[in-house]
Amino acid sequence: MSTYSSRLQIELIGVGDQANAWGATTNNNFSQSLEQSIAGVYTKNISSGTTTVLTDTNGPATQADNENRQAAIIFTNPSSNHTVQFTAKEKLYFLRNNDTTYTVTVRLGASGNTYVINPQTSVFLATDGTNWFELQTQGGTWITKTTTYTALSGDKIFANTSGGAFTITLPASPAVGDEVRFVDLASSFDTHNLTVARNSLKINGQTSDLVVATEDAAFALVYSGATYGWKLLEK
Repeated sequence: MSTYSSRLQIELIGVGDQANAWGATTNNNFSQSLEQSIAGVYTKNISSGTTTVLTDTNGPATQADNENRQAAIIFTNPSSNHTVQFTAKEKLYFLRNNDTTYTVTVRLGASGNTYVINPQTSVFLATDGTNWFELQTQGGTWITKTTTYTALSGDKIFANTSGGAFTITLPASPAVGDEVRFVDLASSFDTHNLTVARNSLKINGQTSDLVVATEDAAFALVYSGATYGWKLLEK
């Protein structure tokens, strides 16, 4: 009787089983189970609803029938911020949120540890089945804003105030080390100020918003924790 490996669910043929047929099972293990887990690139459309549960099955299977096994998954077309549920087991993943607007939150099991992937961002993650561990992140792309906006951690923002002053609000629940970058796109911060709203957290240890009135200002804020809040990386 076959059993299955705990991580990749490769079919393990029992002693004496599958006489004259074990070769086909072995080939399928190589051509599907192992190839997909090492080199599989899979695009997942998540346009329906707000939560998607990835498929998971034992033994050789198509990509669509075991989405959890894939080495790389590209998420497309969410209609809002979206949660994707992975099976809680050890695995390495390359994941990309290909959307330009909404976040993708990857979750272990129905209520386990989560990790948020910002728009247009690629991440290399490891999980031990209990927690996600970020190994590398790349992206996202620079975005241009001309009116009120609430930033995401990791945003790189060209702020164009040539049409009038406006406010960008910092993320509400940042982690230590999260960054947001700002550039005066139209050289207009001196005539039309940019306000960076603190969203109840401190900026440079102060409980006041940051008003930027310097032409061609370019700077980043990094979150240091509740005591000092967001700190300037460049002045």
